[in-house]
Amino acid sequence: MTFPKLLLSAGAGVVLAVLATIGGTPAHAAGACLTMPLVFETMTLEGCPSEASLDKAMDASLQVGPQSPETGKPDGLTLTSPDDDSAKRMVHTCRGYQQAMREGWFAMTQFDMNIEGFMRVACGSVLALQESKMATHSQFEAEAVDFRTLSLLPPNILGVISPDAEDTLKLLRDASFSVANMVATGDVLTRSGGDDQLELAYNHIASTFAEIGRGDFNGDGNMDLLLYARHEAIGGTLRWYELFGLAYLPGELTYERFEPAGLERLAPAP
Repeated sequence: MTFPKLLLSAGAGVVLAVLATIGGTPAHAAGACLTMPLVFETMTLEGCPSEASLDKAMDASLQVGPQSPETGKPDGLTLTSPDDDSAKRMVHTCRGYQQAMREGWFAMTQFDMNIEGFMRVACGSVLALQESKMATHSQFEAEAVDFRTLSLLPPNILGVISPDAEDTLKLLRDASFSVANMVATGDVLTRSGGDDQLELAYNHIASTFAEIGRGDFNGDGNMDLLLYARHEAIGGTLRWYELFGLAYLPGELTYERFEPAGLERLAPAP
């Protein structure tokens, strides 16, 4: 699979959103801009979406879940009640997904978790765009670097499934190591990913990264990158997905990973 026309799927018979790369750096606008369009059933977000179009996207159906034999359309994401494992809820839109998350509903099976991962990326991107601001400075543009610049990538973007591996990556990040350092030592392997994606393998986990958008996603006035990551166990069935931001400030040796503003709206209500 290649990212110029990436068909996201969570297994046989499961079809999700299509994210097609348009490439290039978007023009600055009142908020962040997409470098990878987000495709819903009835609309597509691309370029620098307006507040009105982002709000409309919250209620647009995502083509998620196995295909229904009755309608021929995807059934949606199946979530389970936090109070009763037998109670199920189907969600098709980002607003419906956000509300379910706030109420504590969750994906129970690995199959549902795979589907939810794609939904979280799409809906998290819309929420991050809603909270984004126009960047006044871009160190990425000043140095002509991006998410594929291994010498600036922090180790903590890599996929891990054990606390020990997570602690190791944190220590390396604190010591200002980069992914390029880990490639040099043979701890990280690079794979051919094309112009619009990056593929890395670390500790039996293969990860694919792509840029979704650019703008100020953490409120500091500087341009950040919004990234999508798919992690898969090599030779296994475990798979999960992440949406996160990368910040780059003058004088720093590596990018800083952070959670974009807006993603907190997908957490259970206090």
